[in-house]
Amino acid sequence: MKTRSRPVPAGSARPGGSLWRPHSDCGPACLPDPGRTPGVSAARQLGRLVALVGALLFGGLLLPLLPVLSRAGRQVAGRAWARGVLRAAGIRLVVRGRPPLRRALLVANHVSWLDVVTVLAVTPARLLAKHEVRSWPLIGPLAALGGTVFIDRTRPRTLPGTVAEVAEVLRAGGVVAVFPEGTTWCGLPPAAGDCGWAVRFRPAMFQAAVDAAAPVVPVHLGYRVEFTDPTTGAVRAADTTAAAFLAEESLYTSVRRVLALRGLVVTLTVVDQPGLDRPADRRRLATAAEAAVRAAGAPAPVRGPAGGAALELAA
Repeated sequence: MKTRSRPVPAGSARPGGSLWRPHSDCGPACLPDPGRTPGVSAARQLGRLVALVGALLFGGLLLPLLPVLSRAGRQVAGRAWARGVLRAAGIRLVVRGRPPLRRALLVANHVSWLDVVTVLAVTPARLLAKHEVRSWPLIGPLAALGGTVFIDRTRPRTLPGTVAEVAEVLRAGGVVAVFPEGTTWCGLPPAAGDCGWAVRFRPAMFQAAVDAAAPVVPVHLGYRVEFTDPTTGAVRAADTTAAAFLAEESLYTSVRRVLALRGLVVTLTVVDQPGLDRPADRRRLATAAEAAVRAAGAPAPVRGPAGGAALELAA
């Protein structure tokens, strides 16, 4: 795949970013070349858009009812709604491993706005999100009503308070999902092009796990498209960057690109990393969790659909 991005060493700040507000330099050049990704008709795209808006509106209607449900009922309703969103967008979800259901700091790489929905589809997590999300149409109010913890990256002095809030949720037995890179990126491993990884996992939120003595659970999120090989007729799969939420594009642009894809699959892999269930030092935790997630996302050869080791959920 062609790319024009300037290589930046892993862990350094991107142009326009800083260590506190990391910035990915993934741009249009990181996307697949035109015609390389299978697509659906305009009518199918419109149908998906209508279904997606309907699913989001249904989520808004569902939220006021959650307090009267049991804890198990709330978890089932939340996961069912998130899976409904993925289904509306024509996306299939594959889960590998056992996502945490209580008292854990879930940390994942960050590629797309779909990451949030994918995590919610498998675990009753409260999310950590940048405060700008609160102002997004429809999604912002849903996030706030759903218990999202917002972090204001323009005010570094508020960070200790946010860490304390996350630690309190963990002490109460909740799951908090965090994207420690602090920004989305195209999803290309370093060997695949010079878009590269985003910045390293920031250690700040790992302090919440240390303070609450809660385990850290690394998760890798990956996107691929399944397609029919024109030569053999076999169904094959290949990693794709088409689902990425690029640094300078609007949410609407990203949503339109996702709705136009055929055969998009998101895979959530829970990484078993010894030692992360006994948090002691936030920097060591961040380094170990990042290494586990990167290893899980190492490039895989083009292959057919996943076998029986994965739990596949139609979406």
